[in-house]
Amino acid sequence: MVTLDEIIGQAVPVSVLQQALAANTMGHAYLFSGIEGVGKETAARAAAAVLAKLGGPLSEVHVLGGEATIKVDEIKEVCRQAALKPAGNSIWIILDAERLTADAGNVLLKTLEEPPQGTYFFLTTTQVHALLPTIVSRCQHLPFGRIGEEEIVQWLAERTGVPADDEKIRSIARLARGSLGRALAYWEGSLLDERQALLAQLIRVPRLSYPEILGLSQNWPEDRQRIASELQIILEWHRDLYVVKHGAELPLYNPGYRRELEEIGSLYANEDLLKIMDQIIETGKAIAGNGRIRFYIGYLLLLMKKGALT
Repeated sequence: MVTLDEIIGQAVPVSVLQQALAANTMGHAYLFSGIEGVGKETAARAAAAVLAKLGGPLSEVHVLGGEATIKVDEIKEVCRQAALKPAGNSIWIILDAERLTADAGNVLLKTLEEPPQGTYFFLTTTQVHALLPTIVSRCQHLPFGRIGEEEIVQWLAERTGVPADDEKIRSIARLARGSLGRALAYWEGSLLDERQALLAQLIRVPRLSYPEILGLSQNWPEDRQRIASELQIILEWHRDLYVVKHGAELPLYNPGYRRELEEIGSLYANEDLLKIMDQIIETGKAIAGNGRIRFYIGYLLLLMKKGALT
């Protein structure tokens, strides 16, 4: 079990929790917000463990996780159990609280307004705007920021035993975009291979024919769990094209592709690169709103092809 002292890069929320625990002034409801992989769940579990210890051996920690929508009947059961006078502290962790339906949120709100003594709630979310404003207002809101690149480098080096100046570690720390979880996924999983495969496709786009572009879009995997990360990679690629084209002294997301970036960047006018980057962002919004993946990817690829002076 990771303790609050061991949480990386979140000095402010960790300090708030530690001071409240030490002074026995913990609030009854906390909301931890931030991107995936910055320590929200870890902090909730660490604080819950301390509260359980303070409440004695009969304390209980409950975790409501998963990916499915949290329906009203589940929250009614949570509230029913929370209403029972606990023998020790009763701690409830609701992960990804944006999964609450409106009805479930309204039921939970009643308990948050008048929580039983010894009952504590920790909610985590990546989408504060998706929560009922009344729920946010009833919680002590602690934002968890993106973790610094150098902190991720040091964390990966300590975890893996690989030197901090290793090219792969430094590359992953940049690609992680402030998330330890994403950094670990890049290190341990197949994300780097998948990224390189996507970059290989992007390098081909300017010189493909229009029928080939159409074929590429029609065969694009319709995986809504992957598309957001794929669009981020596409956005980073075009940002690097723009940086290299201007000779700006800025770190690249894809430093191992400088030759390709210089060659392909020369094919685009500045305004076309900016237009493509705007469209990537709009594509993400459209697909998040249940737009057809292959339709929007097809339009984006055609724009990338049309902008290249080939």
